[in-house]
Amino acid sequence: MRIEHAGDTLRIFAVKELDAATATSFQDAVKEALSGSIRQIEVDLSSTLFVDSCGLGALVALRKLVGGRPGAFRLLNPPPSVQQMLELTRLYRLVEVVRREEITATPR
Repeated sequence: MRIEHAGDTLRIFAVKELDAATATSFQDAVKEALSGSIRQIEVDLSSTLFVDSCGLGALVALRKLVGGRPGAFRLLNPPPSVQQMLELTRLYRLVEVVRREEITATPR
């Protein structure tokens, strides 16, 4: 896992498997990296191949850290297997999910 700070945004490049074995350490590492100036968390899931209920719980817990403001918590680039889990659990209704093609199409 890699964590980067960019202004008021914390971007996390998630692990290959976000599951019962990794969820707690993932969540702890992100909490440790948070500072008072962070207003947005982005989790890049492009390298994540598997997410279970513990991993989803960790993502929901991180969302709560920045509150429910629109755009405050985003999941980026989920591969098809992770996207399917987000849809099955309806987590996509709680968090913004942005795919790579949407990021490149957005003018900056």
